[in-house]
Amino acid sequence: MDRLAKDHMFSPEELAAASPQQILSRMLSTKSYISHDSAEDNICEQRSIEIGKGQCGTIFALSGTDTVAKIPHSAEKADQLWSDFQMHYLVLEAMNEVDTKLKMDINIPELHSWVCPATKPFWTHYGLRFPQDIDAKNFALVSNRVFPVPQPVRGALLDVLCPPAIQKQKQAFLAKPENKNRLIRLYLGRRETTKAKQNIRNIRLQNFPLHVNEMEDLGLDTASFAQVLAQTLAILHWKAGVDGNDVEFILGSSPKSTRLPSRAEVMGGDKYSFGTRFRFDFSRRSISLWLIGFNQCSTFEDNEAGLKKIVDAFFWNDPYYPRPNSTNDRDQTLWAAFSQRYLEVSRTFTDSTTPGAFIAQIEERDRKGTVSGLF
Repeated sequence: MDRLAKDHMFSPEELAAASPQQILSRMLSTKSYISHDSAEDNICEQRSIEIGKGQCGTIFALSGTDTVAKIPHSAEKADQLWSDFQMHYLVLEAMNEVDTKLKMDINIPELHSWVCPATKPFWTHYGLRFPQDIDAKNFALVSNRVFPVPQPVRGALLDVLCPPAIQKQKQAFLAKPENKNRLIRLYLGRRETTKAKQNIRNIRLQNFPLHVNEMEDLGLDTASFAQVLAQTLAILHWKAGVDGNDVEFILGSSPKSTRLPSRAEVMGGDKYSFGTRFRFDFSRRSISLWLIGFNQCSTFEDNEAGLKKIVDAFFWNDPYYPRPNSTNDRDQTLWAAFSQRYLEVSRTFTDSTTPGAFIAQIEERDRKGTVSGLF
């Protein structure tokens, strides 16, 4: 079942009449498209614009394309970036091999290339478009860009979820460069209210945290999100053999596209008419769930050391996954949905008992942590 399937276009008329709460409820459900001015994304910009910064590198949107280049902060970080590329490749390879039903609700940026100092065509074409302090004879990981959530959603986030002190300076806040590349982190494992925060200095729309209680207030289907995260983690573990350490589950936008045709449609088609089946509409955007950030991932073996590795990775991550042992009934329901789906999907890839041991150790370790946190 397509848990997060799109329903229909959120028309300009509907958008104009909708409240900020209704905009978020519709768009963050990942089930609607929105009319969008693609010029806002600077796709024709002649410079390479910095849109993010991680532990090992800075991410630049490559001018005139829908791709990004991640460049290491220093020569010492090049090995970590190479590992990022390798783990990203393993995850993409695994996703390409699994049943369509298991991957239709999660997106992973496509890898385009690995760039090294000897890749002269890349640096000749793009080198001068980077800021002057960037080494234009460096390494780079080039992949598809996850576009920001559209402008109406950005404004609605501020109206509904940000503190009043920020709402009072809405336009100035939205105009800040750090709030341009607005991606949303999906925190199913944390209950918190951004709107109630007194210290607003660290609040940014870039990597904005959407907590599970805020999702509930918006009427979002948190159980479906939990199941998608669970099956994605099972694919990482038991198809790709990757521990999933420090990966990120985010909401970002993408151009409206037609579904991929079936095998029967491909084999029964002809070269003249078949191209009309593939359409990308950059004037319409949907918000989708994405998996990014593989630079801290590594492979693991199916043994005791490997089990410890994937359990550690679960807890080291930001709180994307639901947590067991909560006293909140909704959290308990979410954990049940997550753990059951993880085990179901894991069984399609392995007969090992480790997936069950993984869930059991998560529950035990979380219980001990919850109890110790009380004293």
